[in-house]
Amino acid sequence: MLSVRKRLYVPFAYKIMVPYLLLMLLTDALIGYFSYTAALDSKEEYIRTNMERTLRQIRDNTEYQIGDMDRISEQLFNSLTLQRLLQSNESDYQIYNNTVNTLLPQLESTLKLSVNNIRLNLYVQNEKLKEIYSPETLEDPFIQGKQLNIYHMSRIVNEPWYLKLEEGHMGTEWSQIGTDQERGNISTLRKLISFDKYGATIGYLRITTGLKDLFQSVDSFTLSEGTNVMVLLEADDSVLYSKMRQAISDEPSHLAMPGQLTIKEPLPGTPWKLVAVVPEAELRKDVQAIRNFTILVCTVSFIVMAGLGLLVARYFARKVGKLVSLITSFQGGEFGKRVRFTSNDEFASIAGAFNGMAQNIEELIQEVYVKNIQKKEAELESLQAQINPHFLYNTLSSINSLANLGEVENLSRMVSGLAKFYRLTLNDGNMLISLDKELQQVKAYIDIQTIKYGDRFEASYDIDEQLLCCETIKLILQPFVENVLKHAWFEERIHIRIVIAQEDGKVIIKVIDNGIGMNTARFHAGLTPQGIPSGYGIRNVEERIQLQYGPDYGVHMYSRPGIGTTVKLTLPHKKQ
Repeated sequence: MLSVRKRLYVPFAYKIMVPYLLLMLLTDALIGYFSYTAALDSKEEYIRTNMERTLRQIRDNTEYQIGDMDRISEQLFNSLTLQRLLQSNESDYQIYNNTVNTLLPQLESTLKLSVNNIRLNLYVQNEKLKEIYSPETLEDPFIQGKQLNIYHMSRIVNEPWYLKLEEGHMGTEWSQIGTDQERGNISTLRKLISFDKYGATIGYLRITTGLKDLFQSVDSFTLSEGTNVMVLLEADDSVLYSKMRQAISDEPSHLAMPGQLTIKEPLPGTPWKLVAVVPEAELRKDVQAIRNFTILVCTVSFIVMAGLGLLVARYFARKVGKLVSLITSFQGGEFGKRVRFTSNDEFASIAGAFNGMAQNIEELIQEVYVKNIQKKEAELESLQAQINPHFLYNTLSSINSLANLGEVENLSRMVSGLAKFYRLTLNDGNMLISLDKELQQVKAYIDIQTIKYGDRFEASYDIDEQLLCCETIKLILQPFVENVLKHAWFEERIHIRIVIAQEDGKVIIKVIDNGIGMNTARFHAGLTPQGIPSGYGIRNVEERIQLQYGPDYGVHMYSRPGIGTTVKLTLPHKKQ
């Protein structure tokens, strides 16, 4: 009996509709996707253009503020008066007089060039010049306006920025030193060198201003919600100034956030760059309406086309259903049915071909099918007959041995066992018996062999008694027990275990021994291409099972040297 695997039934109309609907859905999805993407790209390009224009304006304004600081630094660096006063060797009184009447007025005049509040620190090499400075407080120093301080260089000889400039840097250096970072300030630093003695350091300039003043143009532009403009360091993208925070921070600039738009603009002559970050929500703000409208149009078109497709599918499904109904009836044995289509198309051609095939099958069915059934029954009877003489020969040989030895009692038991065995085997001429009788049959054979081998042979049983009423072919266990006794002896004793159980809806019978087993090479050498042992009696069982029940059932063996062999028989769960 062939095992038929159940498959999900899918009507023909669905098979037509599913690819059609998937194609429609894919088309609508592609149209919607490209429409939405095009709108998003257009919005992104519009925002990018506006932000680039804004960043260029911020850059120009910031360059002006930076230039204001550079002009002050450049004017003091090139001042001959400052050169002379910083290198003066005159008397203390004369130096004091020059400081009050010349140096301080010049520095104060230079401070007035800046439109922002700044602090000018002059560090001098000349120790004859007196320090003039205001004490620092915890408050913002620019609250009091512009400031001027003169210090001796001895105050800064251990500062990192001094050591860096001392190495030979000649231009201006922007950096946050001292309390600049915590107060939101930044300083431009410059080394003053002697024009008379080139390379000789005569002092240092430090001009400090607030980040908010230097980058006031960053705050002056009104931007969309969530959009941020930042000033970043070129070296590591750390934030120097942000429109949202308005202060330096050690936090990352988050330039790589997915979905956001990032626009950069360098600040020439500085270690900074301007960066504008537009959040993803702003980019998609006005595109949502386009997306929703596109989804609506695609949904409506999908529903309309799906309705039309369903009507067409049902039209063809009715014709296919008519053919399927006829074929089903034909499968059930109604060979006289025929199909007719009035249309002149492929369905009419199929109907004509089917009607011709049905006529031929109806004529051949009796001739071929019935003969095959008769042939199958004859083959089963032939295979069944082959095994009986083989067993009878072996048993009669054992009886002869007992007679020669004069063991009358054992001889009587063996003859009785043989009679019981053949009584069960004959089974009124039926080839199929119950598992219960097959088990009794093999037990009768084992009793005969127990007489022959005595205590050297032992058998045990693990039987699911609910399966004993199931159908099987006669003489499928005895050949395997006989094979164990002929080939599996390993020690003085051997044990055979017979198991009958149910697995996955099938009846499983196992004959397990603890004999010598087989190594891999010997095991595979004795197998057929289907993995079945090639011995005469065993092969006979395999052929009879498959001839009766089909290729899904049969015999398989598993063996390991020194451990033993397991024979597994698979039968259908079919009650007798």
